[in-house]
Amino acid sequence: MKKIIFLFIISSLISIKGIGLTLSPETEVSILTCAPGNELYSLFGHTAIRINDPRHQIDRVYNYGTFDFSTPHFYLKYARGLLPYQLTVQKFSHFIYNYQLEERTVYAQTIRLDSLEKQRIFDLLEENLLPQNRYYLYNFLFDNCTTRSRDILLKSLPDSVAWNMPDVNKNFWNLLDEYLQASPWVQWGIHTILGQRGNRTATTFQYMFLPDYLMYGLKNARYDGQLLAEPAEVLYQAPEMNLSNSWYGTPLFVFALGCLLLILLLQYVKSRSLLNVISLIFLLFTGIVGVLIVFLGGFTAHPITAPNWNILWANPLNLFVIPFIFRKALPLFIRKYLKFYLAILAIAIPVWAIAQPAVPMASISLIILMIYLCFRLRNEKR
Repeated sequence: MKKIIFLFIISSLISIKGIGLTLSPETEVSILTCAPGNELYSLFGHTAIRINDPRHQIDRVYNYGTFDFSTPHFYLKYARGLLPYQLTVQKFSHFIYNYQLEERTVYAQTIRLDSLEKQRIFDLLEENLLPQNRYYLYNFLFDNCTTRSRDILLKSLPDSVAWNMPDVNKNFWNLLDEYLQASPWVQWGIHTILGQRGNRTATTFQYMFLPDYLMYGLKNARYDGQLLAEPAEVLYQAPEMNLSNSWYGTPLFVFALGCLLLILLLQYVKSRSLLNVISLIFLLFTGIVGVLIVFLGGFTAHPITAPNWNILWANPLNLFVIPFIFRKALPLFIRKYLKFYLAILAIAIPVWAIAQPAVPMASISLIILMIYLCFRLRNEKR
């Protein structure tokens, strides 16, 4: 939180210095693209805008990716997709130092603008930096630090830009998965909590919610018949990272092996207590995941969270079965629910085959295990 307060104060001081300033002709405007990092929030990279005016000794970076931990009800707003993000500004030297510490490569593309266009984007950024304008409702796919940087650049230009990006017919899942291959557990989690609308084909303009695609778009973009941006320059080259993952540490292998061993254990160890304990664990797990899916799909502003076919196996109603697991006899309505849940689970397998990757492949093992557990619970003599 101290860092956020510091950025807020620095932004205010720098903004005061920038109000009413006329940039010199030597000013350079560049789009900064930062490579993905290791943390969840940095997996897809980052975009910012640099204004460098050596005559006025200005070298600052405008960053639309800042949020404040002191925001009232921070975690609830974050979970619901209602957390306000804000534009902040900092010295370029501080910005690049942070990425050197994180060992994340930083690229710069100088935008070919005339003096009026440079002044226009600077004035727009300074206007956005005012306290009444700096906040916006972040949307990961459609309104983030990258789309904001792109859009304010376009707003500063009087004529339209031809992006000249080839349409490779990618959907949002394809775009996200390019960054999730090195984080298979995060990939499984995102595929589980997001919905079927991730299969929707994105337009080439929508590709540019990702920093790398904006950098690629600028490389090919033309404005007034000329290339809009200079070739990308590496401002900081991070060391090579080993992004490989052991196949035996992936959800696909862990779930498959774990579920197989549990089924074999329950087949050869005829213990009702063991069956009840394992059933409780997985009913609790699938129920909690189901509650999360319902919450994200029905009570948040997050994009593409509904409909979500994972609700077929991750059913929140499973939580209501748990209090009855250890009874000598299951009530009739619980037995009927388990029969209903079995039918739903049977539907989930062909849905997986049709609707990939809406239901992750790794979850098939969980579906098979839940079918086995439900069948045993309904037919176990108590």
